[in-house]
Amino acid sequence: MANKRKRDDASSSELGIDPLECILRKLPSFLDVLRFKRVCRSWYSVAENYVSGPCFSPSSQTPWLLLPSYEEDWKEDDDKEERGLCFFNLEEKKEYRDVSVCREVYEGRCVGSSHGWLILLDKKGNLSVFNPFSGARIQVGSLIQDLEFTYVDAYTLGEHPRMLVSKAVVMSDSKKNKHKDGVVMIYGRKLVFCPYNDGRFIELDGAHPPYQDIICSSAHMVSALSEAGSVEVWDFSGECFPTKIMDMTPSFPLKTAELVRSFRDLYSSHFYLVETCRELLFIVRFIGEFVDGDGKPVREGDLLSDEDTQPKICPYKTLLFHVYRLDPHEEKWVEMESLGDQVVFVGGNHSISLRVEDFLDA
Repeated sequence: MANKRKRDDASSSELGIDPLECILRKLPSFLDVLRFKRVCRSWYSVAENYVSGPCFSPSSQTPWLLLPSYEEDWKEDDDKEERGLCFFNLEEKKEYRDVSVCREVYEGRCVGSSHGWLILLDKKGNLSVFNPFSGARIQVGSLIQDLEFTYVDAYTLGEHPRMLVSKAVVMSDSKKNKHKDGVVMIYGRKLVFCPYNDGRFIELDGAHPPYQDIICSSAHMVSALSEAGSVEVWDFSGECFPTKIMDMTPSFPLKTAELVRSFRDLYSSHFYLVETCRELLFIVRFIGEFVDGDGKPVREGDLLSDEDTQPKICPYKTLLFHVYRLDPHEEKWVEMESLGDQVVFVGGNHSISLRVEDFLDA
């Protein structure tokens, strides 16, 4: 028995694999990795090294919803830094309130989320990325110092920051390659890249502004969707300036254009660009700004009576979606009747497509 144990120890030593890392490789989800980290300091250290290393490849999992955490004992003068966010795990149907978060989440706005990082913009124009699970934070740069900033921009930043930076994405899930990793964002009508290594904001050669959505479609590829339905793709993997590798201008879907034109006073719309395992999707979400008791879109005035000057019911409600896939050969958007084996989550900060078969046991 002693000889066998000695041989096993020698074998593990020769392989150079920590037994705890072997356990981590068997864990089915990132949530299990988080639980692993809480056991003790040494396990936390092993998990941190594993997650930041090249062997870690997160398995498919449903996205978590990020919500403000409201506690009855919080008062206006409470230290915001001590507060936490409420995460809702769709797979477990469970809330998590014990994940700490930095002050910037409350003093600024989240303008994007990718690879587990939150992209934060505070009222002073400082852009940063923050991982609420690990506590890691990277200061990216200052919009006020590095961009052509006007008084109007300063007002918009303080009151409506999402009108100034409507969407941002993180280029990578770490800070290993400082020359290629950074943040890409829709700044007004422009597309801007800010690498971690110097904090400068570099304008991309976008040809079809204004833009509605951007995604990091692979490790170092960024795709942008314009208001007219065109798609541009940049490759950030080279040693030099990001290279545009695709500029496609398919006709805007007629079905969607007619609905937008006919019911502009009843609906608002939001465009999303989503990458599946096979193709790019263009998703249009139609929102009724005012709906009646049956959930049908109506004009605001139709909710008013002679006695009342306030609408009786005025929630906004998502009413329908139009979904198209990009045919790169025909250069057109093709309407989809079904998502097939895909499930799609869309949101202002991040959208994602997952395969249903990966969650049959969920």
